[in-house]
Amino acid sequence: MWYPKNMDTKKTDPEQILSNLFHGKRKQLFQYIAGFVDGEGSFSVAIIKHPFYETGWMINPVFQVYQHQNYRYVLELCKFVFKTGSIYRKSGIHPVLNFSVDSRRNIIEKIIPFFDKYPLVVKQNDYLKFKEIVMAMEQGEHKTVSGFKRLVLLAHTMNGQGKQRKYSKEYIFSEMEKKLKLVDITKNPQRPMSDPA
Repeated sequence: MWYPKNMDTKKTDPEQILSNLFHGKRKQLFQYIAGFVDGEGSFSVAIIKHPFYETGWMINPVFQVYQHQNYRYVLELCKFVFKTGSIYRKSGIHPVLNFSVDSRRNIIEKIIPFFDKYPLVVKQNDYLKFKEIVMAMEQGEHKTVSGFKRLVLLAHTMNGQGKQRKYSKEYIFSEMEKKLKLVDITKNPQRPMSDPA
């Protein structure tokens, strides 16, 4: 990944970086950030167990950028450009920082418009799927069983076909069916589990 030359990594003021390295030209800064995200960013959609949801699961889209703590200024630039997000240390012993945006409202209002205007190359396919999932959730599609399943299937085609995921889609759907049956029995105690033959 390319870093600006002669960068004093101890100085992280975005306005100073914009002035000194990009001569105040925000478009150049935005293009730099888009290229940086293409190499170091992540558009992920986690499927998380959640006991308070009727299905037992929640869909959690997150935009992230990782970077070594010595280059924190790049993450500060991300926060400056997107006008949202937080920076924190990644769990574990590695000296890695994480810039993260997990608010769906901020993703829709800040992240999606930016990458629609400054398209990616390497991560464009994952971004488009990420965007589709976020916008579908905004329309409430994830609140229906069929919609939830479609979004889970789509999420599992992202980032290497879901190879690093904790739960397989088969496991998620199986556990979801169990939870839905339990909810149905609780709501309708006199209703039989299945129709008589």
